[in-house]
Amino acid sequence: MNGKSKIAVGVRRGLALRCPHCGEGHLFRRFLKVSDRCEACGADNTVYPSDDAPPYLTLLLVGHVFIPLMFWMDRAWAPAMWVLFAIWLPLIATVTIATLPYMKGAVVGFAWANGVTRQTARQ
Repeated sequence: MNGKSKIAVGVRRGLALRCPHCGEGHLFRRFLKVSDRCEACGADNTVYPSDDAPPYLTLLLVGHVFIPLMFWMDRAWAPAMWVLFAIWLPLIATVTIATLPYMKGAVVGFAWANGVTRQTARQ
């Protein structure tokens, strides 16, 4: 498998919330907690770093989708500020929380495809 197709496979499996090694087992055991071992192939998926990139990518995606819509609504209808907050704050918070596991899965899949792992602390 060449580099580009391996990256595509890893990201696709991560977006499906599946193990990047086999594509069968669940990637997470809880909301954002990566499983210690894949139940299908036994791979250790905790070695792939996914700490800072998923929130950044999630905010980047959600911000680029919803902020222009927010500004458009403000210009088109000029609703009261409380109406904007009542609509957009819960919507953006919900979409952000719902998108976060998929972004984390994609980052784990990308790290798997590129061989990026956590370094262990030296004694």
